[in-house]
Amino acid sequence: MKYKLIRCLLSGAFLCGVLSLSAYAQDLPVVGITKIKAPVDDPGFFTRVNTKANNFETMLETQLIRTQRFKVMERNRVDEILAEQGLNNEFGDASTAGGGFNVGGVDYLVYGAITKFGQTKKVMATGGFSTAQLITEFVADIKVVDASTGEIRRAETAEVELKTAGAVSTGDFASGNADADPLSDAQRVAAKKVAGIIATSIFPMEVVKGGDTIYVNYGDAILDEGDLLAVFRPGEELIDEATGINLGSEETVVGTIQVTEATPNFSKATLKSGTSPQRGDLVRLEQKASSAAASQGQPGEKRGRTI
Repeated sequence: MKYKLIRCLLSGAFLCGVLSLSAYAQDLPVVGITKIKAPVDDPGFFTRVNTKANNFETMLETQLIRTQRFKVMERNRVDEILAEQGLNNEFGDASTAGGGFNVGGVDYLVYGAITKFGQTKKVMATGGFSTAQLITEFVADIKVVDASTGEIRRAETAEVELKTAGAVSTGDFASGNADADPLSDAQRVAAKKVAGIIATSIFPMEVVKGGDTIYVNYGDAILDEGDLLAVFRPGEELIDEATGINLGSEETVVGTIQVTEATPNFSKATLKSGTSPQRGDLVRLEQKASSAAASQGQPGEKRGRTI
């Protein structure tokens, strides 16, 4: 009798957990990713540029799914719906804003354009010593549209700079390295940034546990080891009396933390500066680890007297 009661209680707890997760999943916004344009592409023989926009679309779709905050409609299905309504050729144009799409089964549509792709070479040479770096730059402008009204709910720019090749030479010694596919590496970082922007605008990034090891409620879908995060505590809301617009809230800066491990469901971090955060403190991405790596070698704080 005792064991039957235990089994019954466990079954009930499991069922409650399943129903809770099911209810949570039902409440997730449905997102569809439409075509990402690439106006910077150039088919010229001597000036050829191919940003592989389809590749970026796939990465963005993957990162949104991995945040576990959205239901993502399969892209072919989104294209079919838009084609049926004659909207494919209009997306990305000013005429779409405010038009109202009434796209069945989708809450928000994500679209945009790759607006910059290029590489910059940085060289320093003196005497028998020389060093060179190749920096890959990738910029995407993304918009999130309410599928029922056509209202643009979010417009953001994701900028990425990655050190994708480097070489050093001194005397008879030389060493160099280069990424196999620098464009894909830059696109992956940009996709993480965009997924983070969209997800955290609905589900804020926050501390779920403080202490020596700090736990954050987002994982490797948008964060990486080495990322710097700003922690703050929101205060009184600021309302523009003339328009009634909520301008946000006053913020008390708590400190800066750095990601030490990013898992699929959460990230661990340690305190870099300020005071230890508490459960419920909000978190904002301050610097990607990849961006910090790209800026290595740039002038920094002097350690002695200035010349």
